[in-house]
This record gives sequence, C-alpha cells and structure tokens, in this order.
Amino acid sequence: MVNKLKILFTNDVPLIVFGIKAGFDNLGHITKVMTGPYRLWDKPKEQQVELLREVVEWFKPDMVFSECFANFAEGNFEVTREKGIFHAFWSIEDTPFDHWIGDYWSDFADHIFTTTAECLPNYWNKGKNAELMLFGCNPGFHYNRSTPIQHDVVLVANNYERRKKQTSDFIIPLLDIFNVSIYGNEWWLDEAREVNLCKHPTSYRGYQSYEELPLLYSSSKVILGQNLDDKSITQTSMRPFEVLAVGGGLLVSPWTPAQEYLFHDMVYLPKTTEEMIQMVEEILLMNDEVRAGKAKTAQQHVFKYHNYNLRAQQVIDAYKTNGSD
Repeated sequence: MVNKLKILFTNDVPLIVFGIKAGFDNLGHITKVMTGPYRLWDKPKEQQVELLREVVEWFKPDMVFSECFANFAEGNFEVTREKGIFHAFWSIEDTPFDHWIGDYWSDFADHIFTTTAECLPNYWNKGKNAELMLFGCNPGFHYNRSTPIQHDVVLVANNYERRKKQTSDFIIPLLDIFNVSIYGNEWWLDEAREVNLCKHPTSYRGYQSYEELPLLYSSSKVILGQNLDDKSITQTSMRPFEVLAVGGGLLVSPWTPAQEYLFHDMVYLPKTTEEMIQMVEEILLMNDEVRAGKAKTAQQHVFKYHNYNLRAQQVIDAYKTNGSD
C-alpha cells in the first residue's frame, strides 16, 4: 500500500508534465501542476506568490517541487517555509563553471537536486542538502510510435550563441552532404547571425512541439545532439535520454565525458567534423534491422536505469529523510 503524498509542481513545462510528474503518478502519488489560470511563469512575482498561496491552502501539498524559471518569485519559497512544506529545487541548468542560477536558488530551497555532480560541493559547503538527479525518460510517453521512416537526419535544438562553434564544426558541414531537417528557434535566415541557414534554407523546418518529438524520433534514422557543456561527468541535456527511450533513430552527438559515461557505446560520440560525417554516413548505410536492434538496446538501457519512476522515488526518499515530520 503506497503512502500517498501530494506533490505540487510550480512549473508546467513539458519536462515536468511528461517527465517527473508522470513518475510520481506511476508510483501512486497525487500531483498537481500550476497551470492554466494558476500558471506562474507568465505572471509578475507578487501575483505568483498569491496564486501559490491560494493553491497551497486548498491542495495542501506535502511537497512543492520547483524547476525555477527566470522570473520565479523568491516569495514562493517564503510561502512554503511559513507552512512548513518541504520545497525541493531541481537545478537543471548547472554546469561546472557556470552555475550561478542554481547557486542563487539554493539559498531558498530545502533540498537541491542537480544534474551536475561538480556543483555538489558548492551546495554542501553552503550547508545545504543536495544530491545528483539526472534527466530521464517516461516510457509511457517516450516510446517508439512504429511509423515509417520519413527523415534521414534531424536536429531539434535552439541555435544558441554559446553553441556556435559546436554548430559550425558539427552541424553545418552535414548540410552539404546529407538531407538534414532542423527544428528549433533562432535559426532564422538572418545573415547578421554568425551561424545561420541562409545557404541551406530548405533545411529549416520550423518549431517542433515537445508532444510531437516521439513521432519525429521514431520516423528518423539519425538524431543529432548538441551540448552546452563538455566538462562535466554527468551534465547533459534531456535530449539523449528521450531519444534513446524512443528507440527509433540513433543518436549522434559531439563527444562529452557525460554522454560517454552514461550511455557507453549506445550513442555515437564524434570528436571531430570528420568523425561526425563518418558516423552519420555509417548509420544511413545500415539496414533497418541492424539500426532497429541498436536502438532497442539503447531503449532498454534507459528504460531500466533512467526512468522517471526512479527519479520520483529519489525525491520521495529525500522528503522522507529531510522533509517529513
């Protein structure tokens, strides 16, 4: 018999709704997301606090779980502190040498979860309860849609300025060789941007909603990855877990120690432009059976070791150790 807990999520992004919230639901707990008229991220800070206070009064959560967005109100933590409610913070943007966002919010939270192991000593030295919690997958959402192949190579990523060298070295060279479909923001055909698609306008396919990603991954042979950090032993984007969980296209992503450590030989990790081209070509030349076999092995790995049921249980264990009376 599950001792049901009530968990309130302050952010309604897909990572929460289709990710860790589903893990709590699968374990038999009661969840609520601040969304619709109670959505916080598009409200002024003062209004956020009042909305959270209102929901806390009638939902009476045992725990509040926050993945703090840019204008998240510090007062939201004051509400839970006044009520004696355990407030966990998932710092998903930590990197080894650029973790000021997590460092700031850790001053307010009761417990910090970070995707970056190198940031843990900083939290511990501040006297905070903190532990590693990676991204994951939800097998009830991230699974193969069994659809015909429609794409050779796809990339779903925003064209961030801080990734421009990686994009120039690993993505742009593919466009003259392969049929690549690129989805995301900041790829506008703007010559003022140092990295752009002006010479490859047909590669840009617009924005792709999160809800449609499993279908896209299922119908592609190669999915390209991009990274914001190449130093951490654990920090990645959420993308590798989700791509592997779908079990469709194979992931080719510029090498990072974290991807090698977490996914071993289940992903292709080129270190040079030449290796990137060679690996994409290798996958495209595979027959469907071989490619599907590799994808299935990777899927089984993340389903077993990186599902959001495990992540939710990790949060519950932290609550029982540090947050419950």
